[in-house]
Amino acid sequence: MGISRQPTATGYHGLRAKMDSLSNTEAPPNVTHPGQTARKRRIYSAILSAALPGAGHLSLGKTQAGIGFLCAFCTLTFMFWPLRLPRSYVALQVLMLALMGLCTIAGWHALRTPSQRASQGSRVWLVLLIPVALLLTLAHGNWLLRAAGVHPFGVPSTGMEPTILKGDRIVVDFRQYRDSKPKSHDVVVIHKDGLFFVKRVIAVGGDTIEGKGGAIIVNGNRLEETYIQHLGSPPLQLTEFGPVNIPPGELFVMGDNRDVSLDSRMPEFGLVSEKSVAGQALYIISSTSHRDGTDLR
Repeated sequence: MGISRQPTATGYHGLRAKMDSLSNTEAPPNVTHPGQTARKRRIYSAILSAALPGAGHLSLGKTQAGIGFLCAFCTLTFMFWPLRLPRSYVALQVLMLALMGLCTIAGWHALRTPSQRASQGSRVWLVLLIPVALLLTLAHGNWLLRAAGVHPFGVPSTGMEPTILKGDRIVVDFRQYRDSKPKSHDVVVIHKDGLFFVKRVIAVGGDTIEGKGGAIIVNGNRLEETYIQHLGSPPLQLTEFGPVNIPPGELFVMGDNRDVSLDSRMPEFGLVSEKSVAGQALYIISSTSHRDGTDLR
């Protein structure tokens, strides 16, 4: 007759110990090392401060530095708008350099400043921060210029040569004529028939204009136009026209390249309404002939 043997207490605990030892041989779950988390947080904070100076510092607990960088960024924003300093070429260059420097320094400072929440980032990350700060500066500059009502504008034609060459980029103030009207000799951007044109205002509402032998006469006075260009023998309609009485609210515009410009001398173009004037050309921001900064006012 067989005898059933019950496991003793010692055997039972031994069996559990073996089971525990087997279970302990399984691979532990993936656990992120605290040091890696701290480094990632530092890098994210640096990029955040490069995008919005001071924001990354606040995430690191550097409140004083964060507020300082944010105040500096707000000051630059205030200079773009409402002060609208980019109406000057020199001011635009200074503001863009200051913005790029601020984004770069803020990102670098957030990467390297001591913090209990995250270890310092390596200096190697500066190689990444500089191009990131540059791209972010261009993005900031774009929306800040739009907020100020000042936009870059490419010129694809030769109608305003030699003042503005084909391929030049000019800066246009799209808010100039909200509270004022275009004046004679203003270089303006016109939105007409779904297209943009750059022309010079020659006569305004109430004026009388005519062309005689290539000379332009407004209200009986011959204009002295040192800015124009003649290339050869233009069609007769470009040199002999008028007199034309300009109605109120209308403008007579011409290109400085008088022999080829499509403008108010031609019936298919005609007079231009003041309401179709989109803005005033301020200066050349980039030119194929190295005339950057040339004032057009």
